[in-house]
Amino acid sequence: MKKVLLILLFFTIGCGYTPVNQSSNKNYSITKLELDGNNQINTIIKKNFNRYNSNRNEINQFEIDLSSQLIKKTNSKSKTGKNSNLSIKIIVNSIILKEGKKFKVLNFEETVNYNSLDNKFELKQYEKIIIKDLTQKILDKIHFFLSTN
Repeated sequence: MKKVLLILLFFTIGCGYTPVNQSSNKNYSITKLELDGNNQINTIIKKNFNRYNSNRNEINQFEIDLSSQLIKKTNSKSKTGKNSNLSIKIIVNSIILKEGKKFKVLNFEETVNYNSLDNKFELKQYEKIIIKDLTQKILDKIHFFLSTN
């Protein structure tokens, strides 16, 4: 049993395996980024895309126009009228330009349902974490698209 585990470990480490969406060698740069919509989401997106602005000598250079939207919704209420189940939906519409021409229009949507908390401060903090995580999922999809084109 230990030999099989050792051999399996040897092949996964020795083959140079790296996950596709975790690859650090991005072959593109962002020459222009325009953001519209929700400020909280746009701040996360801007911080994430800042690292791709400096690589002006890349072969693939893109201009990106993003519009973000945050929708908070109450799914159900308790007998006392308090919110018991909530949802957050993040919608990001993007227009990607390459060499000044419209290259692709991408629309992303991520949703999560969660239970309400009695402490409002903790609920706000939890919602901030959810928004950051959902935005990061969308950013991963955008980066994957840009790195494969």
